[in-house]
Amino acid sequence: MLGRIAVLALGRRARWVTVGAWLALAVALAGLQPKLQARAADESKTFLTRGADSTRVSDLLDERFPEGRDSTAVIAYVSRRGQVLLHSREMDAHNQALCADRALPALKGVGGPDGPVCGELGHVLGPETPPSPISDDFPESTLLVTAINGRDDTDSVAHDVAAMRATLPGPAGNPLASYVTGPAGFDADRSAAVEGIDGKLLAITMAMVVALMLLTYRSPLIAGVMLGVVAIAYVIATGAIYGLVAAGATSVSGQSTAILIVLMFGAGTDYCLLIVSRYRDELRGVDDVDAALARAARRTGPAILASGAIVVASMLVLGLAGFRATREMGPILALGIVVMMACGVTLLPATLAVLGRRAFWPARPRAEGSGRGWARVAQLVERRPRLLVAVSIALLAAGALGNLEGRGYLDLSEQYRTKPEAVAGQELIRRRFPAGRVAPLDVLASSEVNIEVRDALRRTPGISSADTDSQSRDGTLVSLEALLDVDPFSKRAMDLIPRLREVARRAAGGHVALIGGITAENHDNLEALRTDAKLIVPLVLGLIFVVLVLLLRAIVAPLYVIATVLLSFAFALGASSLVFTHVFGQPDSDPNLPIFAFIFLVALGVDDIIFLLTRVREEHRRGLSTHDAVLAGLRSTGGVITSAGLILAGTFAALMALDLEALFQVGFTVGLGLLVDAFLVRTFLVPSLAVMLGERNWWPA
Repeated sequence: MLGRIAVLALGRRARWVTVGAWLALAVALAGLQPKLQARAADESKTFLTRGADSTRVSDLLDERFPEGRDSTAVIAYVSRRGQVLLHSREMDAHNQALCADRALPALKGVGGPDGPVCGELGHVLGPETPPSPISDDFPESTLLVTAINGRDDTDSVAHDVAAMRATLPGPAGNPLASYVTGPAGFDADRSAAVEGIDGKLLAITMAMVVALMLLTYRSPLIAGVMLGVVAIAYVIATGAIYGLVAAGATSVSGQSTAILIVLMFGAGTDYCLLIVSRYRDELRGVDDVDAALARAARRTGPAILASGAIVVASMLVLGLAGFRATREMGPILALGIVVMMACGVTLLPATLAVLGRRAFWPARPRAEGSGRGWARVAQLVERRPRLLVAVSIALLAAGALGNLEGRGYLDLSEQYRTKPEAVAGQELIRRRFPAGRVAPLDVLASSEVNIEVRDALRRTPGISSADTDSQSRDGTLVSLEALLDVDPFSKRAMDLIPRLREVARRAAGGHVALIGGITAENHDNLEALRTDAKLIVPLVLGLIFVVLVLLLRAIVAPLYVIATVLLSFAFALGASSLVFTHVFGQPDSDPNLPIFAFIFLVALGVDDIIFLLTRVREEHRRGLSTHDAVLAGLRSTGGVITSAGLILAGTFAALMALDLEALFQVGFTVGLGLLVDAFLVRTFLVPSLAVMLGERNWWPA
């Protein structure tokens, strides 16, 4: 189907219309990409789980409580001279400056050890018996002050935290230093970490793609054409995605837009490479550029359609996830690939038709993979298929053993490769104060039973204090603030949530009793990711199997293709785990890593194998035996498919340049897995299996 569409775009007039239409659409939508980035900057509701108690608490606070949209910052002061900070003139002066700062018009108040410094805080330090803001062990060095701000969207929080930090002395202050942390501080620092992320990724990815394509084709013009097609597709996709976001059909985050870039540029370049390589191959046999392009489009169309269908289907399955950050990526990435496929099979052939043979200047078109290197690889596969299968599986299995070591949970304070102020402040508080002070639990209870719920929580191990906070506008609910006696960002704190919820529900006696806050959100998200994996993994594997069966008209080949890709995924996850722990010194991993690595490695790893097996199938239909068809396909596609795998791995590796540890781990793991797919699985393991099975590859056909 895609081949026929591509041929239609090659007409004498159609080629110009096609190029003009795509360019006009890109120009019309170009202004929406910055707007999408602005929407992606607000991640206030991104990292929540659909239907979870913590999400219900967040929504109820927003809808029914006067302070529901408040954001809380915690300020830690440290005296460099060891003086007692209670009633310190320096600290009082900074607090008054903070209260009078015109850059903080939404500031509701600042609370100190003796009560509010300014504004109306109500619940900031607790109306009953709040924990002392003076450390028992370090009374002369540290004091906590809490500020409340009346806006909770990420841009507003980041602006207000920046204004607070500009007013206060900061971590380098002397004789008085300050740290702005707490939920608002962490939100602001994450916003700073993802600020400009799209531009940075675009620059790195485009530079990498150009360099690799120049090495492959030695032609700046053809490299520019392919990169231009991908860039136009990206601009159009971001415009269309912004339309979906503006219409309320989906949400978007900085994480999603970052992965959209590497996915579109990686997969899009692969599609372009496949067409250009086959076009260059066809030019060796005919002088007619249009005929060569038409044949190239027809013969690569099924592979691109199958490859794109697998990626799109896999991304759409993400839309079933309970975790919002995962669910929102589904339609966004799927739409990006659909646009990329459409540009690849219409705009690219039309542009090549306009340029003719000049597209390859100054290099001369020659057959891809016709060098002696791939001929020797084919000879090795022919002579030693069983040995290659055994060695390949042994290597992959050895790397997969790294999964047995196990990894910890990457908590919020470990999310940054360069420690920001919020993390430094949290570590300071953790050493000198009750750790839960920086991120209290939000508890909602029916007004009839709020005292019973509060008292039950106070008696529960793991809670250092619990105080009544405020009442909802309609008087039916009461919010409470409970402090944990452990680090609220740790896995240990998350493990307390189920028991605390059970205690609260039992005390409520059938009335409403919900526990939310950052710790509860992290617990619910981790549980959702585990549940999502049980749903997403079998669905994705089933969809891939169906697409491969339809493409190859066989059952045996799809089965071992999926098995090899799964083995490659296990290797990448296990080997990267060993590297993170023993090389980078990071024994913890983001809970999103396994599901993200699975989706991208399985969906994209199948791409290279599809490109190989469709060529093998084509040679087989020409009359070659399966044995000879595999070797011919390996020789003819080896160079281009390896180049495509290298480019795809390189684009995902660009994520390693970012400051967020989670995206660094995704980039490293997926990049490693794609390299293994390109240079081991696709080059040796799959061809050797195909040679060993012979005509049985196509059973039952």
